[in-house]
Amino acid sequence: MNNYLKFLEGKARFSAWLIVLFVSLLFVPLLLTSDYKVLAKIIGVTIVVLFSVALWFWRTQTIRSLKKQARIKLNLNDRFWLNEHIPYYKALSKSNKIIFEDRLGLFLAEIRITEIGKEIPEKETCLYVASSAIIAFWGLPYWNYGELTEVLVYPKDFNESNEIVDNGYLQGKVHHGGLMDSTMILSLESLIKGFKNLDGHNVGIHEFSHLIDKNDDVIDGVPGLFSIDDQNLWNELIETELRKRIKQNKIDNYAYTGKTEFFAVIMEYYRETPEKLERHFPEIYAILKRNLPN
Repeated sequence: MNNYLKFLEGKARFSAWLIVLFVSLLFVPLLLTSDYKVLAKIIGVTIVVLFSVALWFWRTQTIRSLKKQARIKLNLNDRFWLNEHIPYYKALSKSNKIIFEDRLGLFLAEIRITEIGKEIPEKETCLYVASSAIIAFWGLPYWNYGELTEVLVYPKDFNESNEIVDNGYLQGKVHHGGLMDSTMILSLESLIKGFKNLDGHNVGIHEFSHLIDKNDDVIDGVPGLFSIDDQNLWNELIETELRKRIKQNKIDNYAYTGKTEFFAVIMEYYRETPEKLERHFPEIYAILKRNLPN
C-alpha cells in the first residue's frame, strides 16, 4: 500500500511538472512573433527534450515501483501441508482456500524469510510465516505489508537484545524505526505452537497485526485504516478497558500492557476465535468487523 501511495505521489509530481512545461511551451509562439525567434527555438527544443526525459524517467520509476515478482506456485503437497498444519486454512471454503494460496505465493515471492542457523529456510518455516501474514491481513485488499522486507526466524524465544538465550521470553518483535525498521523477528518454537489450535494465541498473527497498526506509519494501537469515527470510538473503548487493570480470563492479560499490545492480542482472538471475542467484547468486535472483514 505504501509503495502504491508513493507511486500516486510521484504521479502527482509528474503532473505538476507537465503543467509547468506545457505553460512554458505556450510562450514559444509569442516569442516567435517577436524579435526573439532564436531564443524561442532554443526554449522550444529544450522543453521538448525535458519533457521526453521526464516521461522516460517517470515511466521507468513507475514500472520499477509497481513491478511484482512472479508469485510462487504451491503444489499438491503444499496444500496438503496447509490443511494439516494451518487450522485457519483448513476451515476455509474451497474458493477462499484459492485466495489464501494465491496471497501466500505472493508473500513468499516478495518477502525474504531468513531462518537463523540455516543457509536456506525450511519450506515449512516459510509456510508458517506466510500463513501468519495472510491470516492477519485476511479480508483486506492485498498489499505488500508496508516497508517489511525480511522476516528473521529464530529457533526459539529471545531477549530484548535479539539474542537467543536460555531465559529468552520474547516470541516476536516488529521494529519501528532504526536500521531494522523493515524487519520482523519470530520465534519458530512459538510460531509452531500458535498453529496447534484455533485458541486465540498465535504470535505470527500478533506480530503481523502490529504491521496493520503501523500502516499509518505509527504503532499506537489505533489502526489508521479504521474510519475516523471508529478510531475515536476504539480509543474510548480501549482506554476504558485498560483502566480496569484487573486479571480476567476473557483474553490474554498481556493485552493490558498498553494500547498497541491490546490491539495485537485482540486481533489474535478476532482471527481465530471471533465468536468468543464477540461474546465478551461486542463493541470492540463490531469495530473490527466493520473495518477488518473476517
